[in-house]
Amino acid sequence: MNVRPLLDGDLPMLEQAGGYAKLYGSNICKWMKSGYVEAAGCYVFEKDDALLGGVCFHDDTEEDREILDFALIDITPDGHEWLVRAVEQAAKPKTRKFSYNLYNDTEQFADIKRLFGRAGFAVEQEKLQYVYDKPVPANHPNALSFKSVADVGEGLFVEVVERVTVGSLDRLMVDDAAQLGSRQAAREYVDGLKGIDFNPDWWRLGYANGLLVGLILPQRFSDNDGCINYVGVVPEYRGRGYGLHLAAEGTRLLTENGITKIYADIDIANKPLAAILERLGYVFKMDEVVLARSL
Repeated sequence: MNVRPLLDGDLPMLEQAGGYAKLYGSNICKWMKSGYVEAAGCYVFEKDDALLGGVCFHDDTEEDREILDFALIDITPDGHEWLVRAVEQAAKPKTRKFSYNLYNDTEQFADIKRLFGRAGFAVEQEKLQYVYDKPVPANHPNALSFKSVADVGEGLFVEVVERVTVGSLDRLMVDDAAQLGSRQAAREYVDGLKGIDFNPDWWRLGYANGLLVGLILPQRFSDNDGCINYVGVVPEYRGRGYGLHLAAEGTRLLTENGITKIYADIDIANKPLAAILERLGYVFKMDEVVLARSL
């Protein structure tokens, strides 16, 4: 068994291997073409001159490395050792944590979750994924007015991210604020999302009668895919229905800009947001777990 960085001739071999190895090769090829990942962050699992899968890393922050994809044609008893060796190679001098969002979209879900557990990863958060794939946004009259980051500046936006994290039902954001401090956590959260996609006209603050009540952060993944990456209402205005208006605005922005499939991944405990998404026409698709290992 060998774990090594991706080489120029590996993509055809992954294609030939088929199964999840082929899908892994397709994913990293797409990400490298878009500039989202570098070949140096991608690794392959090799045995008897055949490629059986791999794992790809991306810098979320200077200290946090995100696993974008993990693949094995078959989950073997020693598969966790392959992952550990890749993590050891991928760690940078300032890396303090690795994380992976594992979706329940294949029959390998339970096996991969156990594999990551044996490799020292723990479940950091349980989530639900909702999807909106209608051609037009929900017909929902909006009671809010909006200002974009382009209008108000990024500093205010970071401040509002910090404010809406107080008492949030997103466990991971609350934990980050407790560990890092609320302002640093908000800054790192915004910086991390900017690395995915940053359209300052889409990131918006919502106002009711001139008073700031919350924010919406829609993003584009590709020509046709996007996400409602964050919806937040400041504590003093919760329970007044503003979350619905914010989510409706994000959905409108994405659909009117050619996004035909919108994802929304939310904490399993965030039942109010789940109800909002369902009211707007989003459909629950699958469970998800955030797995993390600290160094």
